[in-house]
Amino acid sequence: MDHCFVYGTLRRGFGNHWIMREIGGRFLGQATSVAAFPLVIADLPYLLDHPGRGFRVEGEVYQIADSAGWERLDQLEGHPDFYRRRLEQFELFPQGRPVAAWVYFLARMAPELLQLKPVRSFGEEGDYRSIT
Repeated sequence: MDHCFVYGTLRRGFGNHWIMREIGGRFLGQATSVAAFPLVIADLPYLLDHPGRGFRVEGEVYQIADSAGWERLDQLEGHPDFYRRRLEQFELFPQGRPVAAWVYFLARMAPELLQLKPVRSFGEEGDYRSIT
């Protein structure tokens, strides 16, 4: 079993969360990345692989039970061509304990994405909230 940190549409209340439920992802809690990264919104949320820039990113950690769940997530995220997943460190709340979790970074970044204003959390400006 592995952990997955989600910062975009897979989070509770967003349009792709049904996939997390479908694969049996078990919610472990809110979390924040230990390292700062730029999370930018350009139609979709993109986590850019530029450690030290941006903010500590806020999201959720889920336990993924089996390889079928990871295959479904990788398919959704276009891993490894569109997004690429790798292990990073996160702080799980409310207990503040550290957890290693896989997270998806944009694989090929257009330089202009670094010109966008980074955010701490997808949806902090009302982006893509689902009402279902």
